[in-house]
Amino acid sequence: MNAPRRVARYLRPYRAPFAASLLLVGLVSALEVARPWPLKVVVDHVLGERALPLAGRLGLSRGGLLAAASAALVLLALAQAWLSVRLNRATIGIGQRMVADLRAELVSHLQRLSLGFFGQRPGGDLVYRVAFDTFAVQSLVMNGLFPLATAAVLMLGMTAVMLQLNPLLAALFLAAAPLLFAAIRGLGRRISGLATVVRESESRFLSEAQRGVGAIHVVQAFTAEPREHRRIMEASSRALSSALHLYVFETRYAGVVNVLLACATAAVLYAGGRLGLSGGLTAGDLIVFVSYLASLYAPINSMSQAAGLVQSASAGARRVFEVLDAQPDVADAPGARPLGPVRGELRFERVSFAYPGGSFALRELSFAAPPGALVALVGPTGAGKTTLLSLVPRFYDPSSGRVLLDGVDLRELRVRSLRAAIGLVPQSPLLFPASLAENIRYGRPEASDEEVRRAAELAAVAGFAERLPQGYETPIGPEGQALSQGQQQRVTIARALLRDPRLLLLDEPTAALDAETEAFVLSGIERAMKGRTTLVIAHRLSTVRRADLILVLDEGRLVESGDFESLRRAGGLFQRLCDAHQLLEPEGPAPGSAP
Repeated sequence: MNAPRRVARYLRPYRAPFAASLLLVGLVSALEVARPWPLKVVVDHVLGERALPLAGRLGLSRGGLLAAASAALVLLALAQAWLSVRLNRATIGIGQRMVADLRAELVSHLQRLSLGFFGQRPGGDLVYRVAFDTFAVQSLVMNGLFPLATAAVLMLGMTAVMLQLNPLLAALFLAAAPLLFAAIRGLGRRISGLATVVRESESRFLSEAQRGVGAIHVVQAFTAEPREHRRIMEASSRALSSALHLYVFETRYAGVVNVLLACATAAVLYAGGRLGLSGGLTAGDLIVFVSYLASLYAPINSMSQAAGLVQSASAGARRVFEVLDAQPDVADAPGARPLGPVRGELRFERVSFAYPGGSFALRELSFAAPPGALVALVGPTGAGKTTLLSLVPRFYDPSSGRVLLDGVDLRELRVRSLRAAIGLVPQSPLLFPASLAENIRYGRPEASDEEVRRAAELAAVAGFAERLPQGYETPIGPEGQALSQGQQQRVTIARALLRDPRLLLLDEPTAALDAETEAFVLSGIERAMKGRTTLVIAHRLSTVRRADLILVLDEGRLVESGDFESLRRAGGLFQRLCDAHQLLEPEGPAPGSAP
């Protein structure tokens, strides 16, 4: 289905205002057709010798007829201006509501797509599609559909009048129509391709600029400003160059149309002038005809430009529909059921997983975690620990094997229901531009202030929260109070604990904390996770020692499992990690002491 046809689906809810707008189009066009007639009255019936029967019936002298024609000219202009404002307001309103509907659908669809989709596309490109490409539906309506409708109605009305005035002159002008539409059709396809290149190059530039600004601390730390500046400006140059190519081609396109229209106008003026000299046309008729020619130029030119704009907007619409057509890798299966009461038994059965286009990150992995157990995942970098963790909330589904919760395959459960029972603390803390309390309350917006403070105390947030200018109402995150890495991580831990999850997933939750704060936070987490099954990726012995079950991964395989003492005695990879200081023993106070 092509883009304009798909866009029409977003117009259906606004059929009534659309029909009203088309009525306004007809009225505006009718007024445009009527505008030259007061001038004809003045030339033929005021200045000329031809009598106007209506003036006689109304008892108007030549002076009165001149005043009436002048007043009619002003009234026609006022009415057309007023209706044009109403028409623009209506069309803009319809277009904006269509943009809002498309954005809502696109954002909702993006939220359902799997993480693998986002891993294959730059974030800046997706932001560009949401923020700018969605305007394509408004452009198709405002710059395409309504201008085409206006031009079509105006051309039909003027052509009908010209045929009545002089069929020969009307035929001369209309003979240029096939050439015009052939040019529109042929050149429009080229504009569509160039417009697509422009949008893609602009989205790449946005991605490059977002990366350079977002990683500014790394850029400055490695004195890479010249290199980053050069990379961003090269992307900018490519975007500007492609836009210039499009603009130049559109100018040539308009030039071809203008030349064709000028040739048609010259032929009509010459023939009309000859007819006027021979008495075949009155002066008023010739003036009306020439006025229509000047007015007719606008709708034909509008149609040619609208065709180009439609092609350009279609390119943006196709980019939006490309995302809407993408299907999530992880979705509710037919007949999926909500998650019931959770005991917390987690089992992996011969689970293997490979990222799209990549090698296997997990291979034939099997283990069982009893309800309420603390499971520590250890291993060298790239062993598959984070990948294993991401299978539990179904950010990805296994390539083979099964992940079961309380004996039920996760793929038989509704995704939202499953994730609602999980608390996640990512390795890199992410805070939103909101107050400290809102950030903690993010997973449970309905939580009371007391519950927020209790979670904050467990995660060692309360100590620094009370020192903030507005306490828990202090804005933090990208646009608020700057927090240290450790403080940010504690906020994300409080956010997870407030959700009261049955499964707790911790991706190196204390990596950014000092030893003293780590001990305090871990003791809080230990109290909070009682009765909950917890999986934690750990690089510190203080975390690993607490585990009921330790899983040692290497190159995606489970090479060892057991408790701390049994793995130390086994003398395998776990022991080597300890000896190589890849599992750290922090120096600090005993667990449970407050910082």
